[in-house]
Amino acid sequence: MTKILFFIGAVICLPLYGFLSITNLDPVTGFFSSSTALTVLFYAVLFLIPVSMILFSTVLQKKLSFSISNSKVLSILSFIIGGIMLASGAMHLVQLIYVIRQILAMSEVAVLPSGMLLSIIQIPMAALSGIVFLRLGIGYLRENITNRGSFTFVFPLIWALINCVEMFQQYPQIAGMPERTLYLLCLLSFTLFLMGQTRILSDVDFKKGVRWINAFGLCTALFGLTMTIGELVAFSSMSLPLFDAILAFSFSLYCLAFSFNTSSNPQ
Repeated sequence: MTKILFFIGAVICLPLYGFLSITNLDPVTGFFSSSTALTVLFYAVLFLIPVSMILFSTVLQKKLSFSISNSKVLSILSFIIGGIMLASGAMHLVQLIYVIRQILAMSEVAVLPSGMLLSIIQIPMAALSGIVFLRLGIGYLRENITNRGSFTFVFPLIWALINCVEMFQQYPQIAGMPERTLYLLCLLSFTLFLMGQTRILSDVDFKKGVRWINAFGLCTALFGLTMTIGELVAFSSMSLPLFDAILAFSFSLYCLAFSFNTSSNPQ
């Protein structure tokens, strides 16, 4: 049922957001230019479908099974995500070095901006998370996940949480910005998906992990694909950084591939 809801949401949200991105999106501010019936419909579906998917997967669906049947696809996507995480860490490192050089060049004593403190933490987290996904990609390729039960799966979870906090800090009025709202929802869903994936790969509360990856994995895919399709359709007015769009698209495909390994068992 959750997969059916996902397809319904995708069929409605992807073309509708693409249309709104062309006709009703301010390319300068990133806000919708006006509130129309289609805008209300878009937000209503974007709220009701994910809530329904979470409800069916975590509460109503009694028996779910999980088995990896597309390991090669997951391997490729894991390598891509690992590479993007490493690139993210490198970008934050370059930014941090630039800020430090500016501070050192000032005559008076200065301190790092509060936002840079998160970047300092994010740099090693991005590197460790990238390594985790690269190693996971090798495990999928060999059909043998060697680091099962490892605490290292926590690193991508921390990295995703830091990204969510950074989004709140950078865009306090994010609720009115559809692209960044979708990106934030994608990050939040991906964070919760990672909690489910960690449970599965670490052999801790397997049943709960399966429910979480089914619910939040499909939510990640819905939010991420809706946002990135809209970005492609309205590329000339894109206000979100291209790197973030690539990141969301990669998360969406990975979560979609991982979540489709779940199935419902007969009662």
